[in-house]
Amino acid sequence: MQRVTLLALSLLMAFSGWVCASAKTTDTVSPPKVMASIKPLQLIAQAITDGVSDADVLLPPNVSPHGYSLKPSDIQQIKTSNVVFWIGPEMEASIAKVLGNEKNTTPVAMMEQPGITLLKSQKEHKHDKHAHHHGEYDPHIWLSPENAIAIAGIMTKTLISLDSSHLHQSHYQTNFHRFKIAVLTADKHNHKKIATLQNRPFFVFHDAYLYLENNYHLNVSDYFTLTPEQQPGAKHMLALQKKLQQAGTTCIFREPQFQPVYIDRIIGNLPVTIGVLDPLAGNIKVEALGYVHFLNDMVDTIYSCLNTQITK
Repeated sequence: MQRVTLLALSLLMAFSGWVCASAKTTDTVSPPKVMASIKPLQLIAQAITDGVSDADVLLPPNVSPHGYSLKPSDIQQIKTSNVVFWIGPEMEASIAKVLGNEKNTTPVAMMEQPGITLLKSQKEHKHDKHAHHHGEYDPHIWLSPENAIAIAGIMTKTLISLDSSHLHQSHYQTNFHRFKIAVLTADKHNHKKIATLQNRPFFVFHDAYLYLENNYHLNVSDYFTLTPEQQPGAKHMLALQKKLQQAGTTCIFREPQFQPVYIDRIIGNLPVTIGVLDPLAGNIKVEALGYVHFLNDMVDTIYSCLNTQITK
């Protein structure tokens, strides 16, 4: 009887140990927890992690990353993430301070990575004496399909390096190749769609579209403000109003996060068509093809407005 009891106890202890070991193994082989600073990066990350895990986003899409201040809950999310993909201090200064103090989180600033094409703004930023500058290069790098593919490649390599179990590496690589093909296919289609409207000028809310403009050879005539947080000065508003008058029938693109009253004052009764562009992809579903849908939506919105102007 004593032997049976001892055997049962030994089996129970062995089983308990196996369960504990299995639990530890499960924790060990869990994929890296991925955090993206803004939604466009989340869309690209989700394309790579699809079928393995879900990529989270730090900043809500209804705020501007230029001047966002992190909350305690945001800092906690960073602390519990294995990797944070972000644009860089040129756009997200508050994130830079936190990431610099985190030893257990791998930060990847995309503007600092090899393979990313950086463009200097070709527009004159000194409309006013106290104009604000957000760095030498335009930080809206995700609006270039070429950069999006490069970003996806960087994410893939980073996640593979963090996958100590080696269980998800082939999945990441397969997802990257699918993403690359999907983006290239969409980009080719968008080039054909917008080709006949490339010379038509239009105006945007803030200086964020250089990469999209450069890729599709668009004609962004001017912007209302350098950054969403900046109130344009009187000199710039007068110059912009003059440009709008000279342009005649044209398109103006607002952004859904911001409704500044000065836009209506500048427009007045001018014969313009109002559209909405969202460089932060607020209404795009987070899924494997989310970035492709985002890119198509941007081009479709521009095409729709410019094409309407032709038919008037």
